Amino acid sequence: MQHTRTLAAALLFMLLIAAPAWAGPPLICHAHDIGSARSLPWLTTASWNGADSAYDVSHLTDDTLALLTPSAPVAVRMETMRRAAIYASRRSGLSDELTIRLLGRALDAQAEQRADPSAWFDAGYFVETVRDGARIYPALHAPNLDGLSWMRIAARTGGSDMQPAIAMVERARSGRL
Repeated sequence: MQHTRTLAAALLFMLLIAAPAWAGPPLICHAHDIGSARSLPWLTTASWNGADSAYDVSHLTDDTLALLTPSAPVAVRMETMRRAAIYASRRSGLSDELTIRLLGRALDAQAEQRADPSAWFDAGYFVETVRDGARIYPALHAPNLDGLSWMRIAARTGGSDMQPAIAMVERARSGRL
């Protein structure tokens, strides 16, 4: 009887230690508080995934780009791209389409010789979020791109408020989040 209780206690202890591993990919599973700010449609739920099944993902790319205005705070950008990655998991190729459009915005700004830290941040954060989400969503294509380097470009070109997000992506990449 004593052996059974010891074994049960050891099993419970191991399960409690392992619990953080069940949290899922951090850039996908950890929502950002945006208050009443506008973002992609989302249902209020106790879960990390409040994706609205009625949302038509054929509008995802345009809707996402429309929300990422120059005045959008970093937290709104992060939450919008987290939601976009989750919605993109519904259709193969959709994450690639959005990645191309986000990167295109950053490259267009650079070609016009105007600093647009938000465009680089958005492209980089989305790439990193998709990479993180591809672990649980087969339809997400994890591009062989370094979104973190684009986020660092954003910080160097005026996005000083982006440093906490950069640190979060670094922690997520190293498995420390």
